[in-house]
Amino acid sequence: MTFGEKITMIRKENNLTQEQFAEMLNVSRQSVSKWELGISFPDTEKLIRIGKLFSCSLDYLLKDEIESKDVNQLQESDHARINYYLGAFYTYLSFSPIFGFLVGIYGIYHQKQTINNRKMIRLSIVGIGVSLALTAIMIIGIVFEL
Repeated sequence: MTFGEKITMIRKENNLTQEQFAEMLNVSRQSVSKWELGISFPDTEKLIRIGKLFSCSLDYLLKDEIESKDVNQLQESDHARINYYLGAFYTYLSFSPIFGFLVGIYGIYHQKQTINNRKMIRLSIVGIGVSLALTAIMIIGIVFEL
């Protein structure tokens, strides 16, 4: 798919006329028409603006062989990494006494929804058990003034 075809597709997907598309980029309708026909290309500033406005990468816009509009695979890996660290954090908190079991339960829910790491889920269950045991020991200590 050529650059012009991609621009046309993006514009039509967003239900924009050439004139509306041109207004968004502060160019003339004729410029947009020339881009779509492959007669000319926008300057770098306009390309960056198109990418930001329509959530597509410059690779997608400029390379004919890239057919997918996936913007940032890096963002997806960042989300996966963040979810992993959140899961580890919840697992760690599940070992704390008193409310650790609540955090552990939420942590298991989070882990199943995002990373589905079985080892971390098992560790959270152990943490919940330790938390409940420590909470019970604390309560017994308070009740019997140990």
